Amino acid sequence: MFRKIVVPYDGSGPAENAVKHASGLVKSSTTRNCEITLVNIIPSIPSNPLVLDRPLRMKDGSTVLLSDYITQLHSEMQAHAKEALEKKKNDIEQELASDAKVRTVVAVGDSVADKIIELIEAEGADLVIIGNTGLSGISKLKALGSVSRAVSERSPCPVMIVR
Repeated sequence: MFRKIVVPYDGSGPAENAVKHASGLVKSSTTRNCEITLVNIIPSIPSNPLVLDRPLRMKDGSTVLLSDYITQLHSEMQAHAKEALEKKKNDIEQELASDAKVRTVVAVGDSVADKIIELIEAEGADLVIIGNTGLSGISKLKALGSVSRAVSERSPCPVMIVR
């Protein structure tokens, strides 16, 4: 039924539930050779030289350029995202044995929703399973976060939104 499933994953509770739903769907499906793609989007580095060329005083008294500090922080964010995705990938592979291939993608972009849509189209996904809110600080009072709403409105394939 569904051969390519994209699951945006940021480590939040709803994202964890989205992964569980994807695994459950693969387990209950008679279709084999499914592929689950876990994706994490890292925000782009700002590019305003007037702001980034300023010195930043560190706690130890040293001074670094803000651009160097942000570049280092961005690299650490990417490494953390890759590590988290690989850990989740290993968990899914152990649970599903050989029922599905699991891939991970860390992408960089200005808009999380736009990058997810790009990935859905590039992968030729049959289904997206996404948490209703993520770690972006969206209020828990809202039923849908801005990313899940944008993905559900613009996705070329069905979208399952998980609480």
